[in-house]
Amino acid sequence: MQSERIAVLGAGSWGTALALRLAANHNDTCLWGHEPEFMATLARERQNRHFLPGFPFPENLTIETDLSQAVQQGRDVLLVVPSHAFREVLTRLAPALNNRSRIAWATKGLEYGSGKFMSEVLEETLGT
Repeated sequence: MQSERIAVLGAGSWGTALALRLAANHNDTCLWGHEPEFMATLARERQNRHFLPGFPFPENLTIETDLSQAVQQGRDVLLVVPSHAFREVLTRLAPALNNRSRIAWATKGLEYGSGKFMSEVLEETLGT
């Protein structure tokens, strides 16, 4: 049985570490980041030298800059973006989701300005 791809949104040290762990557990994993030049460097060097040097990417870890493309082939999405960007990424993500999509997050903290929990932001943004 072929596994569905897991999309990890956020290519900082925490997102990269989680993507590496998911890929090491035999999951096809896609790492998305919002900066095209940085993501091109990750794809070319096959590691995140800036945030997590010394950990090469396995073959089943792909790099993506298009948010829709990152989530389209699977149903599991793991958000690992800073709390101040959580609502914005969810808003951009919403059109690419479907009724099979499952969302989890490893974002720490509260939303800047409102002080809301990430679960509240998700509920407000996606209506779930």
